[in-house]
Amino acid sequence: MNKISRVYLKTALCFLLVGVFTGLHISSAKHLAAGSTHPPYVVAHTHILMIGFFLLTGMGISLWKLPEAPAGSRYKESLAWLVLLLIVPSSIARFLLEIWLGYYPAAHGEPIPIAIFSVSCVQVGALTLFIWNLWPRIRD
Repeated sequence: MNKISRVYLKTALCFLLVGVFTGLHISSAKHLAAGSTHPPYVVAHTHILMIGFFLLTGMGISLWKLPEAPAGSRYKESLAWLVLLLIVPSSIARFLLEIWLGYYPAAHGEPIPIAIFSVSCVQVGALTLFIWNLWPRIRD
């Protein structure tokens, strides 16, 4: 397995731990009255698992298992690293901002919802770049 795939997968496993412990917190607050939880916790929990774990796992396996890019294609490993550097901090930011929103509700147009939308746009851009970069490795 190449280095970039290992980093994607190890990062995904870290996100899995965060997601599982967030789910455990939600469960203890609901069933044991141990702590408090708010609806944005569920969004944060789901997002960190779906983007942080499932998506990064799929991306890491794609980088590992797909055939090498043809010579002269537009595929660049440096772009795959850039995607990781965009998607990881934006996923962490989205997770933390959603938790924050649970404690400090904000209306549309206020800074926290705008920040959530902004980091979501970064994630979509990073995913689009990943697909564009990986496309030459998917042969007909």
